[in-house]
Amino acid sequence: MRKGILVSALIFLALIFLSCGRGSNAPTEGVWYRVEQFDIVSLPYDSLSFTGFPESSAYRAYPVDDDSVYMDDSHGEVCYHPVFLAQTGLILLDIYHSTGNEYYLNWARKHANKLQEIARYFYGVPFYPYPFNFPLHGDTTQTMYAPWYSGLAQGEALQLFVRLYNETGDKRYLMVADEIFASFSIFREQSDVWVVAVDSLEYFWIEEYPMEELNHTLNGFIYAVYGIYEYYLLTGNNDARNILLASFTTLKQYIPDFRCPGGYSYYCLKHRAQSRKYHLVHIDQLHKLYLMTGDEFFEEMSQLFWEDYHE
Repeated sequence: MRKGILVSALIFLALIFLSCGRGSNAPTEGVWYRVEQFDIVSLPYDSLSFTGFPESSAYRAYPVDDDSVYMDDSHGEVCYHPVFLAQTGLILLDIYHSTGNEYYLNWARKHANKLQEIARYFYGVPFYPYPFNFPLHGDTTQTMYAPWYSGLAQGEALQLFVRLYNETGDKRYLMVADEIFASFSIFREQSDVWVVAVDSLEYFWIEEYPMEELNHTLNGFIYAVYGIYEYYLLTGNNDARNILLASFTTLKQYIPDFRCPGGYSYYCLKHRAQSRKYHLVHIDQLHKLYLMTGDEFFEEMSQLFWEDYHE
């Protein structure tokens, strides 16, 4: 059995300057959270998330702006949805990776550029706003009011800029990735704008829906971890390693709490809503965590979730 330890999340953020002259001056007080040791396996590209898309995936049934950037129209208005932008950019970049057609690279760049246009900076760190109100699970008492921010958006934006750097070698993308990564060291105790928190048992969480009472949404946490994982593989950054290990630690501790034997797993621990769609996502994500760590626990839990429901 691994022995858990506590580490201080002292935030040593180097000043990161873009052409616009922004730098990071995030809070520096320490926050403690649990970290256990895991292997971190360097996966081949084809085993990463958001890979293997056919070329037809580039053409989506959504509106586009004058620069061919896709816009989301599923929340009552046409808008720039940060996760939609990041995921579309990742899809286009994957198609470029497989085809070598620079048309898709340039199209992916446009989505990344739009992310940077909509970013709001706090402490020199970019956060990507959701421009619409969102009642979680349709419950108006649990509404996220615009502009709101999400660990999911931060993680997928990070993943996009890491891959843009990997594909192009353009250091501007790495600089943006460094800035985005800093958002995972700004805790709710330190700022009104945050996407990470530590619970009462000192476990580290990336929150898809940052609320006063922590929500603990599983899929958004793991999608964000994918971005941190790829950032760590690229940079070897020790802070990224600690946050990655802390995330694995939390997930290993709490995954059983998301399971509903014989049924769909829980979307989040606060509301315990159940979703067929996200249950199937969880199965795949747990398998991916196994590949990333080599820890059999995650594969065993993926199999249990699958046995609970997989049709």
